[in-house]
Amino acid sequence: MFLVLNDALREGTRQWLEYLARGRERERARERARQRLAAAWVAAVRQEELARKREQTRRRKEAEEIAAWKRFVQTEQRQLQLRKDGQLARLLGEPQPGELPALLQKLAAEDRRQAELGLVALTSGGKTFYKAIDDLAPDDMPARIAANRLRTTWLKERRDEWLGRGETQS
Repeated sequence: MFLVLNDALREGTRQWLEYLARGRERERARERARQRLAAAWVAAVRQEELARKREQTRRRKEAEEIAAWKRFVQTEQRQLQLRKDGQLARLLGEPQPGELPALLQKLAAEDRRQAELGLVALTSGGKTFYKAIDDLAPDDMPARIAANRLRTTWLKERRDEWLGRGETQS
């Protein structure tokens, strides 16, 4: 009889230990699920924060671009007014040897006429064309800057030739 009771006791103990083990395993599974849920929340919060920062960066960049465009347009309007006031004629100065005064006057008059019409030069692909200042768009900035550089370079080279600096040394 002791053997039967002992076997029953062992079987009951074994079942009880298995039951406890299953309970511990269920608790560990619940804990892992809680940890996964917490990790998912942390990841979601991080993604939300990254999205918020990207949006802030996009808005800041957009505001900077708008401000840069406004400054660009204001500069273009000031330059247009200078051209209307005869800036090119002053920059050209006196005719250089071999230059016809009438040609310089014609260049200055044409520049002033274009300025009166509100036209600005744009250079792209080696070609220069004109556009009304009110029709300029941010995409035109590189072409407008190129046209300004071309004009500045031409005026500097002309001045250097007049000063005798355009000669090459042998």
